[in-house]
Amino acid sequence: MRHHFTHLRTLDLLMAILSLVSVALVSVRWLELASPQTLQLFYDIDSLICYFFLAHFAYGWWRAPDRWAYLKGNWFYLPGSLPMVEQLRWARLIQLWRVYQLLRDRPDLLAMFRRERNETRLSGILFLFFLLLGVGSGAMYWVESGQPGSQIETPYDAFWWTLVTLSTVGYGDLVPKTEQGRFLASLLILFGVGLYAAISGFMASLFLQPGAGQKEEALRYQQLTEQQAQIVAQLQQLRDEIRQLKRDP
Repeated sequence: MRHHFTHLRTLDLLMAILSLVSVALVSVRWLELASPQTLQLFYDIDSLICYFFLAHFAYGWWRAPDRWAYLKGNWFYLPGSLPMVEQLRWARLIQLWRVYQLLRDRPDLLAMFRRERNETRLSGILFLFFLLLGVGSGAMYWVESGQPGSQIETPYDAFWWTLVTLSTVGYGDLVPKTEQGRFLASLLILFGVGLYAAISGFMASLFLQPGAGQKEEALRYQQLTEQQAQIVAQLQQLRDEIRQLKRDP
């Protein structure tokens, strides 16, 4: 999200997906299409997503060259980003509409991903985390709930177990008992290790990236090298002209 929203960014795509998820969770709660425990879990997940919305808005405001103009151009995102105010969550559809309008122009997404590598990595990691958390929780609850001796009986149990597994903490307070649950747990453990490695690599790349001063120094060195090459080429051209003049009578 940037002032005037004139071009698409990777984080805008992620926020659009999360906006769609948030609206879907609120719709399920309003229509009461699940058990009370599941609806309460959806409420908490929606609140967690709202904190990501607020962090994204604060990040855009902090990076904006004109912060007052940024607020005037993007203030309507705030109502839909407030947790515990589900009635305003439909305001997130505004961002979906804006992203849709930008996608209609058929932007070069691959070029955008290459240009904004750090933002693309962060968006990919967050998207994979939310995807694994949602799919893993639902699958584990579907496999383990109602089984004899199962410790994962509620949606909250499945969500907690998946979160602990993906974070590679492994408290061991809840464990799957069925063969299908253990197979699913094995997959999530492997994905969790890979996700943790991706986060570590992303953080390391931030520290190893050249700073603004180093970038300016590298640019200055490149300009001097190009100027030196031009001077050498001109000198060589002058030498050739002098030799040609000496040869002529």
